[in-house]
Amino acid sequence: MSDIQKIKDRFWQEVERGKQGLNEGLPMGFNRLTKVICNVQKGRYDLWGGGTGTGKSSAVLDAYVINPIEYMLANDQPLKLRVKYYNLEMATMPLMAKLMARRVFEQSEGKYLLSVNKIFGRGNYRLSAEEDRLLGEAQDYFDMLTQYVEFVDGSVSPLFVYKDLLALANEIGTVTKQENGHWDFVQHDPNLIVVVVIDHVGLITPNKDHGGNKKKAIDDLSEMLIKFRNRCGFSPVVVSQFNRSIEGMDRKSNAHPDPQLSDFKDSGNPAQDADTVVALFNPIRHRLSTHNGYDMNTYGSFYRGLSVLKNRDGIDNVDIAMGFIGAVGKLKELPPVSDLESRPDLVKKVLNYFNTNT
Repeated sequence: MSDIQKIKDRFWQEVERGKQGLNEGLPMGFNRLTKVICNVQKGRYDLWGGGTGTGKSSAVLDAYVINPIEYMLANDQPLKLRVKYYNLEMATMPLMAKLMARRVFEQSEGKYLLSVNKIFGRGNYRLSAEEDRLLGEAQDYFDMLTQYVEFVDGSVSPLFVYKDLLALANEIGTVTKQENGHWDFVQHDPNLIVVVVIDHVGLITPNKDHGGNKKKAIDDLSEMLIKFRNRCGFSPVVVSQFNRSIEGMDRKSNAHPDPQLSDFKDSGNPAQDADTVVALFNPIRHRLSTHNGYDMNTYGSFYRGLSVLKNRDGIDNVDIAMGFIGAVGKLKELPPVSDLESRPDLVKKVLNYFNTNT
């Protein structure tokens, strides 16, 4: 069978799956964002960026791990999820603490907001008896997550990721090598979505042949992720820092210092390679008084601006207001400005929720 015939066959297979509702994807938990990029999808490369402390890693955990898993558990539907999470920025134990703190926060309806310092009893911080009980219950929640997510931390190179993902491909499907050195892949379960998170890409360790050049390492990693997207239908999700120039005085003096594709640090290749590029922005760091109509004197302590900078499959240049609770890494979409302006009770509700917990 010719390559073009294979593509035609796959095209109509995907059309048929769409008719059956099998391409709906898994919900990310953000309703307005879902309307733009259509949930967690098989075979899509997403890039998330932002400055330090904007909540990009938390957003990825929300959108690609916690929310889709909780949706699967609560709903009888055919799609399944498996996540390979290369956790390069934070060791798994403090990440575990954050995830459990988030669970305690949600189970107590916001009453208990545990920091990593309090969980581990650092300094003068100590857990109360009730906090200790809730933390113990949260262990079951973390254990549940690890049935779907494999966390990998430590020094990780593009070569390591390639070998690791190839082993995963052999585990969940059949890999057939061709005479030209390429390989084909058939997944055993077509309803399985495989998400591959790199958090964050600037901490990738170069291979020996990169000569210590980080840009080459990032470029090779991104090219390799494209191959796994195309051949295996894997869904890469890459987290990247922004250049410090976005917080320089020239950008702060700009009336519109919002993120751009050129702001991604170390290499522009991931932004070129990705199907979807999403950025988070903290206007307070730029001393803005308003952002997209939101008053920073009112909402600035927790406000984050989310921008869809690129979207090959749909519209882009879309802005969505978010609220961020940094202590537990939780983001929520804020109501539209028009709703807040017309409903003082809604403003009070939003402020009570976020100001109590940030």
